[in-house]
Amino acid sequence: MARLPAAAPVAELASVCGGSLVGDGSSVVEGVRSLERAGPRDLSFVADSRAEAAAVASAAGVILAKSAGPFPGRTVIEVSDPSAALAAILASAFPRRSARSGVHPTAIVEAGARVDPRAEVGPYAIVGEGSEVGEGAILEAHVVVGRNCRIAAGAWLHPHVVLYDDVSVGPRAEVHSGAVLGADGFGYAPGAAGLRKVPQVGGVEIGADAEIGANTCVDRATLEMTRVGDGTKVDDLVMIGHNCDVGRHVVLCGQTGLAGSTTVGDQTVLGGQVGVGGHLRIGRGVKAGGQTGISSDVPDGASIYGRPHLPYKDALRVQVELKRLPETARIVRELAKAAKGDEVKG
Repeated sequence: MARLPAAAPVAELASVCGGSLVGDGSSVVEGVRSLERAGPRDLSFVADSRAEAAAVASAAGVILAKSAGPFPGRTVIEVSDPSAALAAILASAFPRRSARSGVHPTAIVEAGARVDPRAEVGPYAIVGEGSEVGEGAILEAHVVVGRNCRIAAGAWLHPHVVLYDDVSVGPRAEVHSGAVLGADGFGYAPGAAGLRKVPQVGGVEIGADAEIGANTCVDRATLEMTRVGDGTKVDDLVMIGHNCDVGRHVVLCGQTGLAGSTTVGDQTVLGGQVGVGGHLRIGRGVKAGGQTGISSDVPDGASIYGRPHLPYKDALRVQVELKRLPETARIVRELAKAAKGDEVKG
């Protein structure tokens, strides 16, 4: 449950999210809860028509919905996009925290590093030689920033984030605990004596307003930069290999892996556990269902699914046929047996 810091009039919440109020304008909201758990002084939301029945049965005092029609007699804030409206309300009630200016006494700022006086460097954090930490940036406890890194204004690194050398994090970007940015790319040259490591001497660039999930890894490039574009959202436990170039406003869901030197176009969405081969081009606006295996280039705007990936509708047909496979195999065996009997008779 999200209890609001202070009770809010429903009219105020409608203004925050740009909605139209239907019903009791004097209602006061104290919390935001799921439809199943909301009470008379709580707000909840109907993401789509599938949740309408649950909303009708809910005790929620205020409902965010596209239309008040299904909820006669209830207090409703009508909005075009209930999920976006909920995000606006929560962001207003629970704004991102600001930096507590200063360097903690236990932190280490190496010679040649520059920390803006309005930045926050938390307990036991380390800022390496030649690195810069911008105005309002937050480095929480035990963050390690290597040498020659750039942490832009308003960026937020949660506890135990590790940045190797030559990593830049853009304005207002957020990196969650356990993420590692700039570890060596997986590059080896085979030879008669075995595998010889190819030094990875490039870096990593994380764009403005990007978000990197907990325990995600973004490897440094061999020579240039591994990039994650502005506004891109990367879930927990994602692997982005060296030399990858991930575009703007991309969504990479949990446990997705990109092999090295792959390009992902703007506004693409890769579902959970998607695997992408190396040296591929995934176009702009692509949508890949969970556990899709991508082994070749994907054109702009494609919707794909399956292993190996197929156009979404084709992949669904394959799934249907797989369910029929045992019966199909039985029929084929019977036909083969009958054909063999006919040959003997002939």
